[in-house]
Amino acid sequence: MASAGRCMVKGCSEPVHARCYCRRHYGQVYRKGTISSIAPERDPARSARADADRLRALERELRKAEHMYQVVVGYEGRVKWRREMESVKSAINKIEKAVES
Repeated sequence: MASAGRCMVKGCSEPVHARCYCRRHYGQVYRKGTISSIAPERDPARSARADADRLRALERELRKAEHMYQVVVGYEGRVKWRREMESVKSAINKIEKAVES
């Protein structure tokens, strides 16, 4: 059980998880043996590929939801798949807007 208090790393105000460290810093100590205070830089090409991959996955999910909406019989089932389609479409719109800007 974690004790009450804050992480012992300077500048970190997260609650203690184990051995006087928060979850993030304890994980760094566990995996690497040291604490890295420098955040990794994001590669724009990698994030663009990740956005493209996420967009393709959402489009597949949308096709599945549209298919299930057409196949399912019954009001409750159709409402469920209609909501799924709307949520996937909104996620697609968010990614497309982020890519445009």
